[in-house]
This record gives sequence, structure tokens and C-alpha cells, in this order.
Amino acid sequence: MANSQEHNQKTQQLRTLIKDIDNAMLTTVDDDGSLHSRPMSIFSDIDADGKLWFFTFADSHKVLEIQRRQQVNVSFSSPDQQRYISISGTAELVKDRNKLQEKWKPELQTWFPQGIDEPNIALLKVNINKADYWESSSSFIPQKISFLELSHR
Repeated sequence: MANSQEHNQKTQQLRTLIKDIDNAMLTTVDDDGSLHSRPMSIFSDIDADGKLWFFTFADSHKVLEIQRRQQVNVSFSSPDQQRYISISGTAELVKDRNKLQEKWKPELQTWFPQGIDEPNIALLKVNINKADYWESSSSFIPQKISFLELSHR
């Protein structure tokens, strides 16, 4: 029970840190081992299981990279609030129609005009292992939120 409560507290802490940040940078590993980053819009919260979700096209290059190497980084920044968050984890492609419906937001229509009926639409699920964050202008000592410790107990 303590494990579940601690997980919920860490998830809530991470939600608070990324609240009001609309975009993130998703970094994947390319075929040659180089890092490849691109902006991603955030239209959902971190779910109760501590997962972060992004809509994508299943045939995009980032999906190909993730299928080869699941390690990803998702970074957020809010310079006005002196807040910076770096999330490490693994990602996987999810094509489940029920999950697409659950996560869908009308704002996504810009990228996916046909909604969840868009051909090739999918979700990227990021399983969070840990998050490093820095906040406030008075201290730039990184703080950590580790989800791995919870899964190994």
C-alpha cells in the first residue's frame, strides 16, 4: 500500500511540475546512435499509472526510432517560472481505439483533421523511469523523482 501511495505522490508532484506547460521536446535515438529531438504538444496529463501520452502518426520517423530503441527523454521548460523538467523513460506505440478515444481532445483536430478516424493515428506511451527537475532562480541543484525505485520493491 505504501508503494502505491508513494507512486501517487510522485505522479502528482510531476503533474504539478508540468502543469501549464503546453509543449515538450521528445528525444529519441536515431539509427546511427545520434539523438533526435522534436517538439510535441501536450494534450493530456500524466495518467494515474505515471504514463505520459502523445498523439502521433504510426508511420512517423520517431515511431521507427522508438521501435528500434525504446529509450526516450521528454523535456519541459517554463523559463518565466524558472522551472525545467527532464523525464527519462521508455516509449511504445499504442493503437488501441478505446485509448485513442479516452485521450482525444478537440484541439488535436489541427494535426488530425479526421479525429480518431484519421488513418494511421496512434499514441506514444511514455513509461516514466525518472524525472530530474530544477525550479526557482535561487537554486539550480537538480531534484529527482524516481519511479524505478518503486517498481523494484
